[in-house]
Amino acid sequence: MKHEVTLLEDDDYDLEDDIAPEYDFAKLPRADEQQQRFRAQAKRRLISLAPDVSAAFTSADEVNEALRKLIQEKKAA
Repeated sequence: MKHEVTLLEDDDYDLEDDIAPEYDFAKLPRADEQQQRFRAQAKRRLISLAPDVSAAFTSADEVNEALRKLIQEKKAA
């Protein structure tokens, strides 16, 4: 279904432009901010635990606490 579009003489609307003229780019998050967030997340190390190991913990904090204790014990030995 095609629509007929009639432009006025003083209308500066571009029919080839996909973005509406009233679109406010100032309200959009900037691409560089998104990229910085992505890079910060990518720097985090994700480690997969075996199912039997993950069953022993209820949160990432518990895993980190257990690993810190193990590191301290290893350094003390």
